[in-house]
Amino acid sequence: MKILFLSNLYPPNVVGGYERLCADVAGAFVQREHEVAVLTSTYGGKVQDYAGQTVHRSLTLLANADDIYSPFSADEAERARINAANVAILHATVAAEKPDVIFAWNLFFFDLSLLRALEGVGCRVVLMLTDNWLIAALDGDYIGRFFTEHVFGDKPFMPPAQPAAVTGWRRLLPSWIRAPAAPVVTPRFPLAEDAIFGAAFMRDLYADAGISFRSHKVIHNGVRIADMPSSAFRDRRQFCDPGTVRLLFAGRLVDLKGVHTALEALAHLRRTEPDRQFHLTIVGDGQDRAYSERLKSLIADLDVAPAITFQEPVREDTLFRLFNEHDIYLFPSLYEPFSLTLIHALACGIPTVASAVGGNVEIVTDRESGILFRKGDAQDMGAGIMALVGDPELRHRVSARARTFARGFTFERMVTEMERYLI
Repeated sequence: MKILFLSNLYPPNVVGGYERLCADVAGAFVQREHEVAVLTSTYGGKVQDYAGQTVHRSLTLLANADDIYSPFSADEAERARINAANVAILHATVAAEKPDVIFAWNLFFFDLSLLRALEGVGCRVVLMLTDNWLIAALDGDYIGRFFTEHVFGDKPFMPPAQPAAVTGWRRLLPSWIRAPAAPVVTPRFPLAEDAIFGAAFMRDLYADAGISFRSHKVIHNGVRIADMPSSAFRDRRQFCDPGTVRLLFAGRLVDLKGVHTALEALAHLRRTEPDRQFHLTIVGDGQDRAYSERLKSLIADLDVAPAITFQEPVREDTLFRLFNEHDIYLFPSLYEPFSLTLIHALACGIPTVASAVGGNVEIVTDRESGILFRKGDAQDMGAGIMALVGDPELRHRVSARARTFARGFTFERMVTEMERYLI
């Protein structure tokens, strides 16, 4: 099978996990003897060859070269020129590569015209949806409301019911006896493409936005889990340093990752637990300069600078050591489709406190494989941390079960399921 991967970014030009996972999957398909080509953008300027892959770095993102997070500054004429060129490049690449299937990943920072052009390429198109980029492209008002009400607000997200949800003998019951359910959402954007969702949460979000596909499948993202001997894992009943609880955040330093909540929780613990020492290591990049400045101001306001250490991002193959050097992993996202880093944490056995949002609840079962807390609630997060700090046996149990549970989210399982769906 010949597969053309389509992605806004591709290593070594990366911002987050989406494009890294795309490259990992492309490499895995090469190893499984599929022909692989990649069409991506010139953004970042770095070039690297990958064995068995033909990588076309020729598309142009609607993004500023110096700051991908800032609003694109080009005028309408320049945007139109870029969009037309991207569509022409797509058609030329498809004509040259003649793929059996186009596997489209994150197309954020492209115009909707590129997605529309996919409808006429003459081969199957499968969209890999592990984020909301397509909703933002089709209905920006919906995603704006979702973030206002559910991400930055307190309104719970209720997944829509499926049209065939009431089946069998249940349909014979009067409606007033049936359990109440969310209303069925009639699709407003029926698309001809197929879709793979990286989490059930993403499937539900797209359904709620009124976007449907020819077919779809939930395939949970996965990570490569090293086969480590039991002796490599720490006894989580003991702290790294008997005098200090070592907390860890590892991820992108952007608003949605909720690092500010972790800082507020740290300040809360320092006030309410004066007899204990806490130290928070923050591992991540500072590409979002505005948010980095916000964190610096918050650290000063909360007077927690002595208890904070910043580190640059680390390679995936060093995550085990990073997790082993800390006692509790904090994952305070306000919005999270499905996190690979969270799976890595569970696989490494570090007791984890995560926000009960999005795909997190598909990975962490409260007090089984981790502790869940209300997003944005620093005191509830602090309570989750203290539940682990004060109970060595809970830490031990959560660690062991997390390692077992993570085995269900392997990279190999994910690639096999993707391969079956694409074929």
